[in-house]
Amino acid sequence: MSKASLEATVDPEKVQGWIAKIGSDTSAAVPLLQAIQSEYGYLPRKAMNLVLEGTEINASQLFGVATFYAQFRLNPVGRHMIKVCHGTACHVQGADRLNTSLRHALGLEDPKEDTASNGSYTVENVACIGCCSLAPVMLIDGEAFPNLKGADAQRHLVKHAKNKGEILPGHAGEGDDQPADEKEK
Repeated sequence: MSKASLEATVDPEKVQGWIAKIGSDTSAAVPLLQAIQSEYGYLPRKAMNLVLEGTEINASQLFGVATFYAQFRLNPVGRHMIKVCHGTACHVQGADRLNTSLRHALGLEDPKEDTASNGSYTVENVACIGCCSLAPVMLIDGEAFPNLKGADAQRHLVKHAKNKGEILPGHAGEGDDQPADEKEK
């Protein structure tokens, strides 16, 4: 599945409605972007262009705000979100190993990619989840998984995918709970 197939279908009337409700001057940039992202999970280019056409906000202002704040995403996200904590405690306890294992299971080879090719999962590094005594920790759709090793993270992901009927592009053993890294041993 290509990145283009993950693109949202933007409803121009919704975007125009947000502009009418929120405003069209430069102070409306953040709330407009928040409304768009709340609806689509990211900031589709078509929606951004509609904001540019219907407001006093210019492209450098709008894209400047969209790229400055970490809350905004310019690319489509998966149906499920994995957040890996990279705060100090998690970093010291091996958060990078969680990322490596999860990325392997999702078939993410390019370091710039964060969403599985089939649109199932997106992996996101976050500064802190607030569970420092449970480090390292990850969230899948808001559910916390503490004290993880790489294989544990992958095992939880495989189980979550199985429960949600998702296929993991990089997971060799569909239908079981053994992480792909352990099968290679």
